[in-house]
Amino acid sequence: MGGSAQWPALSYEEAPWARDPDELALVPRSRRRKMTATYQAAIPLPLATRALAVPAPLEARMSEAVAMVSRFDEQQARARFNLPATLLRSESAASSQIERLTASIRNIALAEVSFKAPRNAQLIAGNVFAMREALDLPDELTIEAIARIHEALMAPAGVSFGGAIRQEQVWIGGTPYSPHEALFAPPVASRVPGCLDDLVAFSRRDDLGPIAKAALLHAQFETIHPFIDGNGRTGRALLSKVLRHEGLLRHTTLPVSAGLLRNMSAYMDALDRYHEGDPLPIIEQVTDALELAVVIGAKASAAIGETVGRWRSSIVQRSSARIHEMPNLLVEQPVVDSAYVARRLGISQRAARDVLEQACGYGMVRPTGNAQRGVLYQADELLEVMEEVSSLDGLRRMLQS
Repeated sequence: MGGSAQWPALSYEEAPWARDPDELALVPRSRRRKMTATYQAAIPLPLATRALAVPAPLEARMSEAVAMVSRFDEQQARARFNLPATLLRSESAASSQIERLTASIRNIALAEVSFKAPRNAQLIAGNVFAMREALDLPDELTIEAIARIHEALMAPAGVSFGGAIRQEQVWIGGTPYSPHEALFAPPVASRVPGCLDDLVAFSRRDDLGPIAKAALLHAQFETIHPFIDGNGRTGRALLSKVLRHEGLLRHTTLPVSAGLLRNMSAYMDALDRYHEGDPLPIIEQVTDALELAVVIGAKASAAIGETVGRWRSSIVQRSSARIHEMPNLLVEQPVVDSAYVARRLGISQRAARDVLEQACGYGMVRPTGNAQRGVLYQADELLEVMEEVSSLDGLRRMLQS
């Protein structure tokens, strides 16, 4: 189902471009020749009061998707394990893959308990922190809330601009030297605060369904590009925040980015079409992604439930023994060390090592790591499920099974 332009296309303004002569001397001559005194920067359309016409077939699909998501959310509220923790990590990994930032789920989980994880894993763990920040913040969207999400995302990168609205021009594609060959140049920095005010005003509308509202807010945020870096991942975190705010995901989360990752070209094309004044393709893409995310979430829940149930039924210790708490803890954090277990269970580190030995005996975890990194324990069965819902190849296998 394709849309048609019902809004004006983005307009552009001529903005000045100047570089320090000393910096220019370092730019290849072939690139310097393409730099002129001005460039074209986008002027986003105000969204807060813009009318939207949704065709009946798409409206029906969104209604059905809302019902599917709501049923899934209620089912997970009754689950005996923390599926949101699993899907949050998978959502973050998939969102980062869209930006060509990859790491294994094991290393991402490691980065949440140890600073010795590989750098990519630490950066993606920042996405996990940003998602948690997005979902934990008060429902109302504000510029300050958006900044806090971005700050949590960028913290592992050790950059100085986390949470800071940009004061310079950024661009997508082209070269790193100037916006002249860019695929898209977002608005100049002076326009960004006003654009964000409009975005916040749009988030308070009550005349749009939750999927359309989330999709359009996401597309508008990507158009504004209010930060120096990390806009894509922040924008996809906002998708989940809006769905939570609209009451669609009250108890759990869904790997919406995994659905977008499955058809990257269509997702990117939908954002381009949005710039051309056609809002329907991005709504269709988010609807597609939610439909797929429910399937992914249900399959992941079933697989984890089977594993956790088998572990629980094999435990012979008395019901008050701390080993009974390990299955749920491992669903939340599938790579642990004794310090983490001690802290979470409120026991001594020596007692935590005893619990981990028992967990090894039941096949829940196995020891890994080395002397330099320290002894770690990983739940291979859970990591395998999480990898399946976090990569494109894994998603294909899961959907075919």
